Amino acid sequence: MGIVSLIFTLMFYGLIIYFLITVLRHLRAKNHNDLLMLKKLDHISKKLEEMSNREYRS
Repeated sequence: MGIVSLIFTLMFYGLIIYFLITVLRHLRAKNHNDLLMLKKLDHISKKLEEMSNREYRS
């Protein structure tokens, strides 16, 4: 019985470690994508500001 409980315990800990690694990878990818989105929004905002400045000058 001792070896079976040891195997189940190791499988349980392995599952927890796998879950934590998966969550950390997801959060890192999400942070990267959020950063790209913020840069793109900043770029779009600057372009809109330039376009509005051109309209007011005309």
